[in-house]
Amino acid sequence: MKHPSPPLDPKKKKILLTVAFTLFLDLAGFGIILPNLPLYAEDLGASATLVALLSTAFSLAQFIMAPVLGRLSDRVGRRPVMLISIAGGIVANLVLGFSTIIWMVFAARLVAGASKANVSTAQAYVGDIIEPKQRAKYMGMMGAAIGMGFIMGPVIGGLCRTDAFPTLPFFVSAGLSAVNWLMAYVWLPETRFLEGAAPAAGPKSRVRLRDFLAKPEHRPVVLLSLITFLFFISFAAMESVFALFSQAAFGWQERHIGFYLGFIGVNIVITQGVLVGKFVDRFREAKTLAIGTVVLAVGLTAVGASGVLVGATAHAAPPSALVFGPGFAVLILGAVGIAVGNGFLQATISALISRASGPDTQGRNMGLKESAAALARISGPIFAGPLFDHVHPSAPFFAAGVIAAVNLLLARMLIADLRRHGIDD
Repeated sequence: MKHPSPPLDPKKKKILLTVAFTLFLDLAGFGIILPNLPLYAEDLGASATLVALLSTAFSLAQFIMAPVLGRLSDRVGRRPVMLISIAGGIVANLVLGFSTIIWMVFAARLVAGASKANVSTAQAYVGDIIEPKQRAKYMGMMGAAIGMGFIMGPVIGGLCRTDAFPTLPFFVSAGLSAVNWLMAYVWLPETRFLEGAAPAAGPKSRVRLRDFLAKPEHRPVVLLSLITFLFFISFAAMESVFALFSQAAFGWQERHIGFYLGFIGVNIVITQGVLVGKFVDRFREAKTLAIGTVVLAVGLTAVGASGVLVGATAHAAPPSALVFGPGFAVLILGAVGIAVGNGFLQATISALISRASGPDTQGRNMGLKESAAALARISGPIFAGPLFDHVHPSAPFFAAGVIAAVNLLLARMLIADLRRHGIDD
């Protein structure tokens, strides 16, 4: 049954556009450093293992701090935490720019991860001002802004780097973040206390994880956090070995890999900006989430199947020329499935967590989701690498597809639970 969305109030539209543009600039600055950081770390003498640990350090810091900053946004407001997050990016990029030894690079990544609360805070903004049944649509628009930043950031970063000034991308990213901070300071309003409630006064008792998990009203958030973990562990596994896989199976070089990942990024943006709202109007959030789990599982499995079709072997020399044919067609189909599944899941998970949260728990629960995603980004590459090396180049993608499919079972449990709580009606 279709549920058309009413038009948005102009004041709220202005707030959302400001938040989305802030996200776009912040993620573009983040994306600028991605193609440059591994090369610069190697220039400072880092081994391949240390380079890989840089992303682990970032995700570990985010895993620890995301719920803390989320809870802080519930206590003191969204605007201060957004400003803290952007400021942390400025500091981290300046430290990178002035780094002369590898420990400074690690320090910068820890600062960046610890202060990375912009996404969860932006989603809490949506939860503050948008009616529950419209949240998935606008969460999708936030996701589209993130996707555009990720698409443009690495391109800018690649153009900025020169042998004469290898740290220039880090300073460009810091400058972009500084502009973003000033714009947010001037234009970004506070929405946490729009209804007139005052910030919480005094210290509050800490909620133990065991007590949180034991309460029936928290079950939807727990299920959604678990779905987030499994979603991101499957996606991180794919990302961590795709470059090796595409070289072994199709003889791709860096530019071909970049085009493919960019193709996925563009389709994620289209999905979140256009398709999510239409599907949620027709099926509601939880069923759209379930559809996303199936599409993602099919997409990941298709990528693995493409390697089987071309006879990829991990330790054989890659083809001397680009390989096209049925395997390539299946690979492209896999990209579309991964993008659509990713877009559906990210928007609907955020919307449902928002709907399952009260005004005082929006930030905390969004932070828990981001923490689960960070833990998954640490865990995914741990099993993907050995599967690639010791089983088959396609094995990580089949395993990721199975993990993504498990989410369908959790989604069915979630649908029943949400109905009991009257959330996804």
